[in-house]
Amino acid sequence: MTFFKEADDFLRTEHRINPCRFAEPDRIEALAFRPTPYWHSLYQCRHLGIHRPDDSMCNWTARILTKDKLYKQKCVGPALDLGHGAIEYRVALARALEWFASGAVMSLANEPRALGRMSDVSVCPIGDVYTVGHALKDYTDWTRMARSPGGHYNSIVLINYHLIPNFANLPLEEFSARHLRDLAQQVLETAPRFGFMERRQRVGIDTLTADELRRRKRTFNSLVTILKMAFRHAWDNAALQSERPWRCLKRIPVNHSPRTIFLDRDECRRLLEACTPALKDLVLAALYSGCRIGELGSLIVDDVGRQGFGLRIGAFKRSPARFVFLPDEGMAFFLAKCEGKSGQDHVLLSDMGKPWRRQHSQLFRRAVAKAGLPRALVFHGLRHTYASDLIRAGVQLEVVAKQLGHANTMTVSNTYGHLAEQYREEQIRTKFTPLSEEQHHGMRKRQGELDQLWSTLQKTNWRDYAALEMVSSNPRKTFASPAPEVAEIFERAQKGSLFRAQ
Repeated sequence: MTFFKEADDFLRTEHRINPCRFAEPDRIEALAFRPTPYWHSLYQCRHLGIHRPDDSMCNWTARILTKDKLYKQKCVGPALDLGHGAIEYRVALARALEWFASGAVMSLANEPRALGRMSDVSVCPIGDVYTVGHALKDYTDWTRMARSPGGHYNSIVLINYHLIPNFANLPLEEFSARHLRDLAQQVLETAPRFGFMERRQRVGIDTLTADELRRRKRTFNSLVTILKMAFRHAWDNAALQSERPWRCLKRIPVNHSPRTIFLDRDECRRLLEACTPALKDLVLAALYSGCRIGELGSLIVDDVGRQGFGLRIGAFKRSPARFVFLPDEGMAFFLAKCEGKSGQDHVLLSDMGKPWRRQHSQLFRRAVAKAGLPRALVFHGLRHTYASDLIRAGVQLEVVAKQLGHANTMTVSNTYGHLAEQYREEQIRTKFTPLSEEQHHGMRKRQGELDQLWSTLQKTNWRDYAALEMVSSNPRKTFASPAPEVAEIFERAQKGSLFRAQ
């Protein structure tokens, strides 16, 4: 009876999360036969599903995610009466919860978590003293309305992971450069956390590589920006009397890192072969257009080939609406996806026939693993692949920037400029005006040797062509003026990374 009570408690709250779409027998009967189960998420790492491979079998199936990221499942009873009776959703749910709580499962399974993305700061500030926690809570209440959902969510994640544990109860008027120094030390020593990972032990700042230091500098700068906006918000609303808390917030200089996780054409083909049919269409759409997943998920038939030879992309994040031109191959692809649909229909749908939102992530990871591609490759890497292919082919940075929706070429130049090395090499070899007849004659005599050298070098990894190892996270020029206390922390970490690089 304990698990029936737990099941009833879950059913009372399920409508606020994601109601089971096959809880009723008629819904189960409407499910098409397929070898893999239909899954419904109860919690993260805990699922209940229907396995209906043919007309002779239809069972409720429970599933857990193990600590080594594998799935283990168990049949908990028949879902349709095919001659042996059937159990209802409530009973199947109670049996699944009982299995989840068994000792054999608890020793193997990953820790369950509530469904849904993080939606608020993990603190409820109380009291008359206005604290950093109050400021962050008020600021995020404003960003929920003023910023894009993605931008708001990213801020919430950073705030809860880095700021709330150590600064939530600090009176805002007392915040100073000393606290910013503590934050810098904390960020440098704290390893990033992804997915289901537990918070890891801190590391010494003198053990960081140049790339790790660069990434943590960028995290620190993001936190400084969040704090400055929150403190200015408090100042504007008369919750802060002194300017010191927000005036002491200064960013640290950091060298921009070029993108290196992108694919060549052979790797693109391997990825496409490893995709499900609907995911293959989504990947092709990204490679033809360079659009973000959110932009492709919102694309409707009326956006294709109406105002020009390409796609109309609506405003997304902080970017205004733009038009993305397509190659002939890409235009033919999108027109084919529009056939038989009305103007307001979505161009791209998932394997379940629904608009793409976030359900692509796990499918994409599986395809990446199956294709033997770098694990660090995420769907956004297809946007980098699109841009890098154009730049390596010699397309002007201004054109690439407009296609991607950037306001100027600076982001494209910083992010992808290193990919033009082979194009730059070609331009120098073929466009240089002869200077000395004697040396030009010597060049002709050595032409075979030069061509052989060039051919040998071209066989190296195209991602690493003419690349130099980055041993410093500091830019050559900077207008950042960090507080001396903060700069001291980062200089010590920088010395450690340079020493290990030698």
